[in-house]
Amino acid sequence: MKAFGETIRDLRTAQDLGLRETAGLVGISPAYLSRIERGKERPPSPEIIKALAKTLAADPDVLFRLSSSTDPEIVDYLHENPEAMNLIRYIKEAGLTPQSIEQLLGTAKELSDSEHPNNKSVQTR
Repeated sequence: MKAFGETIRDLRTAQDLGLRETAGLVGISPAYLSRIERGKERPPSPEIIKALAKTLAADPDVLFRLSSSTDPEIVDYLHENPEAMNLIRYIKEAGLTPQSIEQLLGTAKELSDSEHPNNKSVQTR
């Protein structure tokens, strides 16, 4: 797996964005972005990771995994919903395969659609 900074550089160049332009869109200095891309700086704060993901049309969860960080919104949700934490713990302890987790996600989407038929706006990655 690539390093965080290298991935950011690859995403930026794939979007045909310059360093200065990207830094401006994200709200950071070009020098700071350059240091991130070269691995001279630790991965940035969660807010900057989210801004980079949005600007670079990337999956924020992938960037969070590469940064060894967790989206604070997810952490807050888990703290507020112990049942969700229990589900995550069960999935981990049961050693579910990626295919089983995909099936579980499909079932969760079906449940959501049946409970909220007019709300199809829930996005998953």
